Amino acid sequence: MIRLSALRRYAARAALPLFLGAALLVGGASLEGEPAQAVFFAASGFLLAGLFLFGGPWWKGAAGTVLVFATCLSGLLVAQVVPLPLDLVAGLPVRDAAIASRKALGMVPASMSLSLAPEATIAGLVAFLAPLAAFGLVAAIKWSRGAGLLKWVIPALGAASALLGLAQVILGKANPELYFYDFTARGFPVGVFSNPNHQASFLLMCLPFVAVLAADLRRDWEGSDEDVALSLLAGVLGLLILAGILGAGSAAGYILLVPVLLLSLALSFAGRRRKGEGRAASLASLAILPLIFGFAALVVFSSPRLTGLGYTSFEDGPASRVGINRVSAGIISEHWAIGTGLGSYEDVFRLYEDPETVSNTYIAHAHNDYFEWVIENGLAGSVLLAGFLAWWLFHFMRLWTNGKPDALRLRRAASVACLVPVLHSLVDYPLRTPSIAVLAAICLALMIVPRAKSEAPLPEAESALQEDLRVVTL
Repeated sequence: MIRLSALRRYAARAALPLFLGAALLVGGASLEGEPAQAVFFAASGFLLAGLFLFGGPWWKGAAGTVLVFATCLSGLLVAQVVPLPLDLVAGLPVRDAAIASRKALGMVPASMSLSLAPEATIAGLVAFLAPLAAFGLVAAIKWSRGAGLLKWVIPALGAASALLGLAQVILGKANPELYFYDFTARGFPVGVFSNPNHQASFLLMCLPFVAVLAADLRRDWEGSDEDVALSLLAGVLGLLILAGILGAGSAAGYILLVPVLLLSLALSFAGRRRKGEGRAASLASLAILPLIFGFAALVVFSSPRLTGLGYTSFEDGPASRVGINRVSAGIISEHWAIGTGLGSYEDVFRLYEDPETVSNTYIAHAHNDYFEWVIENGLAGSVLLAGFLAWWLFHFMRLWTNGKPDALRLRRAASVACLVPVLHSLVDYPLRTPSIAVLAAICLALMIVPRAKSEAPLPEAESALQEDLRVVTL
């Protein structure tokens, strides 16, 4: 009979993989899947409440700093939707026109919020429950109940999405059910996402964890059948993820692959290794490289739509990234102080785009999330974001300047994973996708949450983790 303590331990280990898996299944798009996402956000809220009630004091230290930022952001978003007297709002840009249009329709509002899309702002506030719950889950279970297992779970999920992308390219025309969303880039390897740019971003975040697997296997190599099996498994996961990045056809993905791959190689080869192991590892790497690029070529050339640099366009048209950012810069010049409200960019953009250049291309985001954040949240939101990025950069630099590569390898991998959306947000909006936001929150927690007692794994936690890995490989 399984004891209650053992059942709780297994449940704690399964919580993170299940939560991340659920986020991937329902949160791969920012414009579709609202009913499923609403259920997921509600479950995240209940989970977060349970963590505060029964998870112990996990909010101390650096985790508490994250909660301070989250509280300030929540206060800002609540302030955006609170109804205010018209006299306070009418003088702000665009609000006077909104009030006049309502009066023309026979509606005489007694008050108006700062947000031009209050329903979208409330939805955005609710959406933050998912990454916050993911962060709290890692912080609450710490490292003794399954967080270390993520170095296998994250690459496995990434490889599954990459494999789905391959199937979409080869079999997608005959099997449209392989795509999760109606509004998607059909013919492209999008995986569980709605567009290949987000697929590339997600896979880039998974890649550093493959490097952790490789480094741990090198360090503990004894040549047993189990070591060989785990090495083959890690190699296949890395092969699929890297080929998925190359096949996605995202120019931003190609550019970001360079720093991510270099940092991942640094993770893989840093630290201790057994005598005589280096030559075998080098030969294995050389043997795998042709397979990686051959697999990527199969994905790319199987789709007639993947040409040149792929999906990302650098043309200077009205609906291009350059054109959108030009309009966004004009919006910032008028709304930098107060902002237009989280989630309002889609509506505000229509007010500023040139009517003569309007086409059937739908503009929902700025394709520069920093521009969009400033537009929607004004000066207060910009200061909050700058403070958070500075705090995150401090922890990133501290991890990579510490002289303990073996002890900090998983944390460093998590920091590289966080770096991907930080940089990708310059040309896209990855964190507006719930699944990427959840993975980023998990990686942030892995960066900063301390172990239960020391940086070295607890003996019972290490043995439990080995148990889980043996089950995975059987």
